[in-house]
Amino acid sequence: MSREYHFHREHDGHSVTVTVRLGVVRELEMLVNGKEVAREREHGHRADVRLLSAALPTEPPKPVSARVELPGRAHGEPACFLEVDGRSTPMPLRTPT
Repeated sequence: MSREYHFHREHDGHSVTVTVRLGVVRELEMLVNGKEVAREREHGHRADVRLLSAALPTEPPKPVSARVELPGRAHGEPACFLEVDGRSTPMPLRTPT
């Protein structure tokens, strides 16, 4: 059975969303303004930290990353942090509507 989490934060007038699907295969997806800009899949259930990188569509483009902390096999929830300009800000978990 898989679990799905959605993290979201607005930054400089842009929408950044990270979806984390935990199951047999772990899937991470990063959207900027609703468009997919990064995706990763991995097998395994160990605790891990993954980094998704992209750029905000500014002039010039601004690098942005999402650091995702994945839990181990049987416990914990993922956490996500938006990293821009050397600062790390927690991304709130969105509740399903």
